[in-house]
Amino acid sequence: MRYREFEQRFPNLAAGLLNAASKKQLGGSYLLYGDDPLWREAGAMYLAAMTVCQSPLFGGEPCGECRNCRQIAEHTYAEMVELSPSGKAGYIRIGDENQPEPNTLRWFVQQFELASSNSDGRKIGIIHNCDAMNSEAQNAFLKTLEEPDPGVIFILLTGNPSALLATTRSRCQLLPLLTNTMQYDFEGAGELSLLLGDLIFRSANDIVKASRLADAMLDLTGKLSEDSGKRADNAWAKRLEQAAQVEDKSLLKRITEQRDNAAASYYLSLRKQFLSLLHTFCAQVWIWSESGSLDNLSNRELFEGIELPEQPDKAVAKRALNEAEKLLYRLRFQVDEKLAIRSFAVNTACGE
Repeated sequence: MRYREFEQRFPNLAAGLLNAASKKQLGGSYLLYGDDPLWREAGAMYLAAMTVCQSPLFGGEPCGECRNCRQIAEHTYAEMVELSPSGKAGYIRIGDENQPEPNTLRWFVQQFELASSNSDGRKIGIIHNCDAMNSEAQNAFLKTLEEPDPGVIFILLTGNPSALLATTRSRCQLLPLLTNTMQYDFEGAGELSLLLGDLIFRSANDIVKASRLADAMLDLTGKLSEDSGKRADNAWAKRLEQAAQVEDKSLLKRITEQRDNAAASYYLSLRKQFLSLLHTFCAQVWIWSESGSLDNLSNRELFEGIELPEQPDKAVAKRALNEAEKLLYRLRFQVDEKLAIRSFAVNTACGE
C-alpha cells in the first residue's frame, strides 16, 4: 500500500487532513495538484481510504488492510466513481443533457444522484486530469462541486491547475503535492535515459549513430501502447470479472468501454511521461553545463548508469535543450511523430 509512503512524502498535508477528519471537518470537494501524476493518484487514494477505512489507525490514518482500503487501492470500491479523459484527443466530454453517455461529465454527476449502497451513505468521485474538461463541462459541474450531498466527496486531480476556470478552483479546497521531481514509471524509461546520454555525450557530428539512436527511441514509443493496455487490463480485471458474474450485458459493455477509455488515457499519460523525460534530461544536462555541478540537479537520478563526461559541452547541451523544446512544440500539431523524433536526434548530434 502507498498510504504510508504518502504520509512520509507529505507529512504536513496528511496531518492536516487527519486533523480535519478527527474534527469531522473534511470538505466535500478537493483539488489535488502537483507535478507528479503518481503522487496525485496516491493522494486521491489516501483521501478516499481515509474517509471509508473500517479500522483506522490510532491517529485516524487508513489501515491499508481492511476490505474498504484494499478495494480503494484496487479501484473496485463500489461507491467510488472515477472519470478520466478518453479517446485520442484526451478530453473529458460533457455528455448529453438528458441521456448522458457513460464516461462523460454528466454521466459522472448522475451517479451521485443515486442512493448509496453503503450504510453510512459514503460516495467518492475522482476526476483524473480534470483540466481536460472544457469550460462548458466545468460550468455544468459547478453546482454539484459547490454543494455535494452529505457523505459525498469529490477529488479532482491535475498537473495544470491554471488551466481550470477560477470558479472551479474556488469551489475546492486546494491541496498542493509539489515535489520538484518527476517519477517515470513507463516501460523503457531507463533505456530512454541511456539513449539520450549516448546521443548528447557521444554522438557529436555522427549522423548515422544519431539516426540509429532515433530508431531505438521510436521502438520505445511503440511499446507505450502495449504498456497502457497491460495497465488497463490490470486495473479493470476485477471489475470486468464482477460485471461478467452479474450477467448484465449492458453493465459488461459499459465496463468494457471504460477499460478501453482507461487504456487510451494511460497511453496519453505514458506518452506525456516519455516526452517529459526527454525534455527533463536535456534540461538537466544544460543546467549542469551552466552550473558546473551535478549536486543541485532535481532529477540527478536520470543519469544513473550513464558514463558521464567530466563536463558537458555547453554548445551541445544548449542545442539539445532547444531541440527538445522544438520537438514538444511540433508535437502539439498534426505532425509525423517519427519524423519529429528523428529530427530531434539528428539536429542534437549534428546541428541543423
